[in-house]
Amino acid sequence: MKKFVGILAMCAALGACEKTAKNGDTVIIDFAGFLGEEQFAGGTAENYPLKLGSHTFVPGFEEQLVGAKVGETRDVNITFPKEYVPNLAGKDVVFKVTIKDIKK
Repeated sequence: MKKFVGILAMCAALGACEKTAKNGDTVIIDFAGFLGEEQFAGGTAENYPLKLGSHTFVPGFEEQLVGAKVGETRDVNITFPKEYVPNLAGKDVVFKVTIKDIKK
């Protein structure tokens, strides 16, 4: 038992036991969407709860957050569907996404 507790303590000290986001988890995120260098209207939120695998966001968004850790910021690259808001339809965009929490 002492050995197990020691391993857990070492794991925590090294940060190796950090939670990583998996499908089914709810991640609390801040995000901002960019078309080129310009941030676009309606593409920003703070403390947004997103359940990974729910297909709530455009295709490709949630999948790129699987494996992320709390405090990590990722660039999520997607192409909006052709049947979308006219000024974004079919466009390649980047969302800057920060993971604030992961709820299992």
